[in-house]
Order: sequence, then structure tokens, then C-alpha cells
Amino acid sequence: MFESERVKLKEAAEAGDVMSIAINADGTPVRGCFIPWERTVSAYNMKTPKLTIAAEDLRDTVVMDNLKQCRLIGLYCLIPLDDYEFIAEFADLRDLHIRHGNNIDSLSFARNLPELSMVYIENAHLDNLQSLIDNFNEKRDASILPRAICMGFYHCSVADTTALQEVEFITSELLVWPVEGDTRERWGMRGYPRPGTFRFYEQK
Repeated sequence: MFESERVKLKEAAEAGDVMSIAINADGTPVRGCFIPWERTVSAYNMKTPKLTIAAEDLRDTVVMDNLKQCRLIGLYCLIPLDDYEFIAEFADLRDLHIRHGNNIDSLSFARNLPELSMVYIENAHLDNLQSLIDNFNEKRDASILPRAICMGFYHCSVADTTALQEVEFITSELLVWPVEGDTRERWGMRGYPRPGTFRFYEQK
């Protein structure tokens, strides 16, 4: 982690600031990432990374303790990681963006993230989507306007997509870049509410 980023993180932790981070190989600062969403309002809801940590910093107890003192609302993982369970520790997370998620075989880390509303994942190998859908289905404070959920799955192999038939939330966008042999029908949400935007980018 660059020293300048470490100083910024310490100051943010002491103030309990809202924070968004990128994770890359060496901690070289980045201030943006690929935007997968079609709708302008969805793009605006993404949280630009304020600082960058290296993958090895996830094993640094000082860095992790400082992150936990912030309100981490955006996480942009730009490289493959061996383990993603640390995500479950950040209950304020709203925007989760994972590139190169080849080592992801479960979405259990998303089961108790009550603020989460945007998820983009690449190259995961999943048994199902149950943990993610259950998280979004959880009843929220009735005084708060319902969140419009955005989900993007880029070349993710998902054995069982039937959790999509249990959706009880408003879906702004469901974007699927399928693996070979996948079908649009497997990803369709039958019944109400259907996504405002549903794209199944068939391979040509």
C-alpha cells in the first residue's frame, strides 16, 4: 500500500468517514473502474474509489482495522483473490464490483449486507444465487424508499438460477454475459416484479 494511501486511510478511520476502495496487485492508486450498467442513474450510483490497497494489505491487521472504522460503501476488486469472505465484515457496503472472480464458488459473503444494492461479478463458478437473493429480499425499514437493485454477471457459471424466481425486490438492471451453453430462459424472472432492464448478451 502506498504511504500516501495509508495516511489517507488512517485519517478517514479517525474521522469515521464514508470510504470506497479499490484492490489491485500493488496498491497503485486508481480512481475509477469499468462501468457495466446501462442506465445513467445506475452509473451515478457507483462509488468512485477514494483510495487503493494492495491484495496483501488484506492480511494487514492495521489496514483492516482502519477500514472497519470507516463506513465502507464501495469495493472494487480489480484482481483475482484467494478468499472473498472478508467482504462480509462491511455491513455498510452498497456497491460491490469484482473483476476476475474465478476463485468465487459461493456468494455467502453477501448474505448479511443490508445496504447492498449493486453487484457486478466476473468469472465466478457458483452453485446458486441464493445467498445474494435472500440478502436483497430481507425486509427493510418501511420508512425508507425501496432500493432498486442492479445485478451483473459476466461469464459466471451458475448451476442453479432458480433463486431468481423468489425475487421480492425492485430490480433496476439484470445484465448477463452468459457462459457457453447458457440460456436466456434460465435467467428470466417470471412473475412480478420484473427487471426494468434485462439484458442477456448472447454470444455470436
